[in-house]
Amino acid sequence: MSITYLFWIIIGLVAYTYLGYFIVLWLYCKVFKRKTVSYTTNPDDFPEITIVIAAHNEELFVKEKIENTLSLSYPPHKITQLWVDDGSEDQTLNLLKNNNQVKLIVNRERVGKSESLNRAMQQVSTPITLFTDANTFLSANSALDLVKHFTNPRIGCVAGQKRVVWNMNNTPASKGEGVYWQYESAIKQVESCTGSTLSGTGELYAIRTELYKPLPANTILDDLEICANIIKQGFTVKYENSAIATELGSPSIAEEKKRKVRIAAGCFQSLKRHLHLLNPFKKAEIAFKFFSHKFLRWVVVPPSAIILPVLNLGILLSNTNPKAIYIIIFIIISIFYGLVAIGFALRNRIRIPYFLTLPYYGFMMNVTMIKGLLRFLQGKQSTLWEKVNRKAGN
Repeated sequence: MSITYLFWIIIGLVAYTYLGYFIVLWLYCKVFKRKTVSYTTNPDDFPEITIVIAAHNEELFVKEKIENTLSLSYPPHKITQLWVDDGSEDQTLNLLKNNNQVKLIVNRERVGKSESLNRAMQQVSTPITLFTDANTFLSANSALDLVKHFTNPRIGCVAGQKRVVWNMNNTPASKGEGVYWQYESAIKQVESCTGSTLSGTGELYAIRTELYKPLPANTILDDLEICANIIKQGFTVKYENSAIATELGSPSIAEEKKRKVRIAAGCFQSLKRHLHLLNPFKKAEIAFKFFSHKFLRWVVVPPSAIILPVLNLGILLSNTNPKAIYIIIFIIISIFYGLVAIGFALRNRIRIPYFLTLPYYGFMMNVTMIKGLLRFLQGKQSTLWEKVNRKAGN
């Protein structure tokens, strides 16, 4: 394969991953849009649910999170609030012990989120379990908006929208994370419109309790693992845009990098465990979406960010009279990486405009995928989630 062919293949794959895939599903949605389903609004028709929250050193959020959960517009007598304190070293455990509106499981030693969820699920008796994080705050109708979908017996999980609060006074980490989740939410919406999305986020999703499979103790990304197991059992994962979980973004690029590397290592762990999702002979729709949304973004695009400019330069140097298109692309790539360099230099500043924030954040995400792969292959990624210092408040 010549360098020119490889160059265009990579450009095509990157363009398809970030734009083409979304356009294909969006067009399919518009052409074959399914009828709107009407759901019951009678509180007596909604099932009992358990809201499970695993917490480690969340003293800044406990009180406000409990109040937020109690304020949900779901029949209060049908909600059980179950917290797991995973070896907290601050006042989290005391705050939870002193609140008689929650059920509490105490891990005297820290075991990680996956094992904490396993222990919680042993005590869940309601037909629906809703998972959320201690430092996120839910929209009033979020539980109703998720649970209403379970009237369809083929739906096993419903994912909510993760919304990162940010403004122009925030750091580039918050801005980049906020824009990224707007984009990711749009993809989940068109995936759900065309059948099934692939996963929820730990901030907010609900499942049929009976479909929960105990997680291996070394699981890094519990939400992805739980959803993959539900898909494996033949059920659909839906996305509900109006069920919103809100949180503040990472306070710095350094904190965001640590979080992204851990997530990346978890992505490759999930890929290894669930390669069956790429088999089109089992379920073509899921294989197509998993390949387009996950495999290409995790495996193909990150090295492409490094290889593409090298190939472009190689084409220019190997031709005395290169076509104008290669010169134009080289200029575009040079401008992009110039903005990445400026974004890196200003990464700890605030009030940085979008055109400097987004190129650097996007490039950083791809670099952390490569680092996450190396950490996964070396077996160095801890299963214990690292606390990101976000301030309380919604």
